[in-house]
Amino acid sequence: MRTRSLLFLPLAFFLMQVTSSFSQVQSIKNKADDAFKELEDSSLTLRFFNALSGKNIPDADIFIENVGVVTTDFEGKALFKPPFDNGQLKVEFKCKGCIASAFNIEIIAGSLFINRFSCSPNLLQGAIRIVLDWDKEPADLDAHLIKRGAYHISYRDMRASSDGKVRLDHDAANGYGPETITVNSIEREGNYEYSVHNFSEKNTIKSQGLSESKGSVMVYGSTGLLKMYQVPAGQFGLYWKVFRRENGNLVDVNEVGI
Repeated sequence: MRTRSLLFLPLAFFLMQVTSSFSQVQSIKNKADDAFKELEDSSLTLRFFNALSGKNIPDADIFIENVGVVTTDFEGKALFKPPFDNGQLKVEFKCKGCIASAFNIEIIAGSLFINRFSCSPNLLQGAIRIVLDWDKEPADLDAHLIKRGAYHISYRDMRASSDGKVRLDHDAANGYGPETITVNSIEREGNYEYSVHNFSEKNTIKSQGLSESKGSVMVYGSTGLLKMYQVPAGQFGLYWKVFRRENGNLVDVNEVGI
């Protein structure tokens, strides 16, 4: 049994490396495909992913302001022709088994500032799901949820609370996300803090990598998208303090610093 276990370890490591490399190559290919298609017919591409699995979401109905309804293909892509080169458009996402949500997208010089969105499967009443997405770099951003006096959830701390009420559902270490945490039961009097750490550049205190990551955080409840945050631009620091929850109230922080 000992020999078999020792042989299995390098094989498992090799398979993990192959999977990681494939994921990176696929992400690069997806970006290239989008760029060529957009140049070909002046369209823009929105991509939708499952916040729990990280997989594409096909057959979702995407209502885009001043455009109409577009259905995502098997790759989770929705292509549309923008009505202008600069400005914001309201987008509404609907898909069976997922939480309907509405948010704004920004078009700058004919391109989308952010085109990837991880949407949440349905939640039970009283639960929340926090989803972090970002661009290719930095490769590894870590989500942290702390309940004061109780637990610290992250990939490098506790991945699930001892009572089973909160867990890290999905971790991403090769860019893009999603990094997803679900809280099945929020205590009204509990104090919570949610932040993001730039683990890739943990030894470079004055990095702007996190601020330039195009990071976005979506907070879902059972009834819909409760809040969306975007990382502040032009800031130095490894930590993005996004929000806290005190005495039943959501308090915006949205600051990047050391």
